[in-house]
Amino acid sequence: MRCAQFRIALSARLDGEPSGLPEVRLDKHVARCAGCREWLARAERLRGRVGAGAADGPSPEWSARLLARLGEDRPGGRAPEGPQAVEG
Repeated sequence: MRCAQFRIALSARLDGEPSGLPEVRLDKHVARCAGCREWLARAERLRGRVGAGAADGPSPEWSARLLARLGEDRPGGRAPEGPQAVEG
């Protein structure tokens, strides 16, 4: 089996999905394969970063900049103030 197949299985395991391979087989491969160990470490770091950002949501400063930029595209140059119906 090639590393790409193990990495697909590891990715599924990280996402809480069935990996399609016995866990013992995955763990043994990662223990023996430096490339897959490094890949798994990077994937876990990325998952942590994405999860941390998603949990907190965007900062108030980011939201204000977005609303200001959206206002630049509106007639009159004003950002919407609160929930508005989407025009169709």
